[in-house]
Parts: sequence; C-alpha cells; structure tokens
Amino acid sequence: MEKQNINELISKAKSSGKKKTIQKIVPVISKRVGEVQFSFYIEKELLKKLKLKAIQEDTSMKQLVNNAINNALK
Repeated sequence: MEKQNINELISKAKSSGKKKTIQKIVPVISKRVGEVQFSFYIEKELLKKLKLKAIQEDTSMKQLVNNAINNALK
C-alpha cells in the first residue's frame, strides 16, 4: 500500500463515527495464603524422581517438598 492510501484509511476510520470500546481495568485481588515463592537449584536426577513420585502418589511436587521439609524440621 502506498502512504496516501494508508492515510485515507486512517481518515475513514476516524470519521466513521463508531463508538470506541473502552476496556475497564480491574485490579486483581491477591489472596494471602501464608505462602511465599522460593526458588532453588536441584539435581536433575532428584527432580526426575520427585516428578515420578508426585505422579505415582497423585499429588503435586509442591506438596511433596512441603511434607519433606516439615518432616525434616520435626
């Protein structure tokens, strides 16, 4: 397209008189559940074993890690 054609299209769009859609922005309400994000490095083989155990026990890796840490701290 030539520059002139683009300017004509812009002018037509502006003069069409269609009502503009205005998006309402609503803040996300964050829930505080007593958790914080924590990142660490883990050996690849341990991660594979953790994933497999989570699948076998039909639970999440997060839950397995939390349980292991709680047991270690008792």
